[in-house]
Amino acid sequence: MLIAIVLVAEVLVVVWFAVFSLMLLSMYLDSRDLPMPRLDTAGRSLIGSAKAAFITGMLALAILTVVEIPGFA
Repeated sequence: MLIAIVLVAEVLVVVWFAVFSLMLLSMYLDSRDLPMPRLDTAGRSLIGSAKAAFITGMLALAILTVVEIPGFA
């Protein structure tokens, strides 16, 4: 019985992910014809901070991965 519950849950996760992906695709396709908004100072600051955080996180992940590999450190 537990195996059936787990399998149903996994199928529901796949269905949810497919619906979510279709929703994102629909939003993207709808927004292609809209003009790009002009960001104010707060918006530009937010986008810049998000880019910096992403780059910092990826660098930290890469460095920590190399450090954790036996024989590299």
